Order: sequence, then C-alpha cells, then structure tokens
Amino acid sequence: MRAGTAESASILRTVRRGREEEDRELESGNTLGPYHLDALIGEGGMGLVFRATHEWNGNVVAVKVLKRELTQDEMFKKRFKQEVRASGEIRNRHLVPIVEAGESDGRQYLVVGYVAGGTLEDRLKENGQLSVDDALRVAANLAEGLDALHAAGVVHRDIKSSNILFDTDGTAMLTDFGLAKGRAYTVLTRPGQVVGTLDYLAPELIKGKPATALTDIYALGCTVFECVTGDTPFGDKTLFQVGLAHLEEPPPDPTVRRPDLPPELGRAILTALAKEPEQRPQSAGAYVSILRGFAGALHG
Repeated sequence: MRAGTAESASILRTVRRGREEEDRELESGNTLGPYHLDALIGEGGMGLVFRATHEWNGNVVAVKVLKRELTQDEMFKKRFKQEVRASGEIRNRHLVPIVEAGESDGRQYLVVGYVAGGTLEDRLKENGQLSVDDALRVAANLAEGLDALHAAGVVHRDIKSSNILFDTDGTAMLTDFGLAKGRAYTVLTRPGQVVGTLDYLAPELIKGKPATALTDIYALGCTVFECVTGDTPFGDKTLFQVGLAHLEEPPPDPTVRRPDLPPELGRAILTALAKEPEQRPQSAGAYVSILRGFAGALHG
C-alpha cells in the first residue's frame, strides 16, 4: 500500500470513529463543557439528565442534555431554548433554579440546581401513597410555585409526579419547563395538537383548546389525587380509555381507594378535576385553601 493511500485510510477511520462518537448519547463519565457527568438520573422525551460536577469549582448540579436525535430538529431545539428562558425568568423556592445554559460539541445543555431528594414518582412507587399531611404539604409547595409561574403569564403544561422533586428537607419543587407556554413565547405546537402527559391532561386540552392556568390546576388536582391514592384518577385504564375518561367520566372518589381519607377532603380534591375550567378553583393557592379547609392546618 502506498503511503498516501495508508494515510488516507487512517484519516477515514478517524473521521468514521468521530462520527460514531458524535452519534452516541452521552454517558456517565463523559465530559460536557466544564461538567463531568457523574450519573444518569433521569430521561425524558427531549433529553437526558445527569448529576454532574463542575470541574473548576466542584459544584454539584443537574445537567439536562438534548437528545442527540433531536439536535437537528429545529422544533425541539426551540423548545429546549424555551425551557432555558422559562426557567431563568421566574425565581421561586418551589421552582428548580437555572444555573446556566450552554452548547458543547453541538450538544445543547441546561444546568439547574441539583435536588437530592428524588422525585414524587419515585416516592410513590416506594411507599404507595403519602400521608394526608405530606400530600397537603406537597400541594401547598407546588401551588406557590405554580402561582408564581401564572403571575408571570407562564403555563407549565406538564405537571406530573416525575416533574416534582424533593429537596433533602422534604420541600417539593417543580421542574421541567420544556412545554411551558406564556404570552411572550413562540407557539411551538400546531393548532389542535395535544401536548402534555395523558394521565394529567385536562379535558379542554384533549379537545384541542389552548393551555391556560386552569389546565395546570387540573393537572395539580390529578397529582394530589395520586399523592393520596398512589395512582392518577384514571391510571387503571388503557391509554385510549384514559383520554375518554378525562372527557366524559366523573373522576372516581379517592376515598374508595383510600378509605381512611376524610370524605370532605376527598370531595375537596375533586374540585380541581371539574370538566369545565370555570368550575375549578381559579388559582393553585385557592385550591390549597379549599383542601386546608377540610383537612386542618398544614404543617410547615
């Protein structure tokens, strides 16, 4: 083989190897910008989430990286940038704070505060359900964060147990603003397109109507129901049946699944699950006030 041919073959192998590395998803042990990726702690439709350490100052953070397959999709890139914007504009102790955003080797990433206590979804899988006091405390924490979002004109659109994190002291925090929508944001979905997670989806969204603060209230109600019973209102149905149930069926009485739940509190939980938005509590804080009225004062 001539020297030139051997050199060309070597270069080709290097290029191919580089392309293979670019096509692979990041893994624990990789480096992204100034961050060492310590462990994969979550995965969603848009990205991978790693616990990571800043190589210069040693700070531990969570790094969300847009999936490789989506890096060429302009819609998802815009949605990812929207999450950065939504997270950075609003500060509240019950919203996971943004640290910074960046891009390295064509990979967009978002750095947020690391919340060490795990997700509500994990806690429910482990314990089955929360105590009434803990469920109401979670509801109050989320309501404070949601009211801050809504006051800024932002609708979260994807409230669910996997997007609720716990700090080490038990404080609940809302994360993942990838579907957030506000007055100042570009609409990233086609008219009539349903966006969100079906188990928590308000009836009007299934009908193709726009998201509002009251669709978040509905999702909050589904989450509180899940806290006290261990499952979402229609979580025992097939995927197709869930959508129809949100549209047509009254939500089940949570006391059937949780007999020790005070009947008055069961009815109060369902106020957020009214089919018509105007019949729901008109803010997250108002919903928690209703729950408090039937369950006594919250602790903490």
